[in-house]
Amino acid sequence: MIGHAQGEVPNEACGLFAGSKDTDSVETFFPMHNAAESHLIYQLDPKEFIEVEKTADQLGIQILGVMHSHTASRAYPSETDVRDANQFDPFGLWYYIIVSLKNEEPVIRAFRIHETSINEVEIEIT
Repeated sequence: MIGHAQGEVPNEACGLFAGSKDTDSVETFFPMHNAAESHLIYQLDPKEFIEVEKTADQLGIQILGVMHSHTASRAYPSETDVRDANQFDPFGLWYYIIVSLKNEEPVIRAFRIHETSINEVEIEIT
């Protein structure tokens, strides 16, 4: 995810990640094209999204959430991120991973977003 974020600069990067059903462990990352082609926002391409879902189904895994990068701000959901999460995931089931490239050393954090509630989730990289 960090490599994808760095490779998409100056634009924000995005992608989906998946794991075995009934788990929170990420097994697969699907880097995607930022359809907005912007350094301020990201937009998942709907056709590419469908293809990723098909691939995940074929692999017997489920989409757990979305990753995107912040090129010049901290790894914390912006107002736009919260609004988009509530529109796309109204029940707050997905995880939102943000990779910040603001500083020399990238920072990666994960969140659950539901309505106005933003809850950080601990990440364990093995």
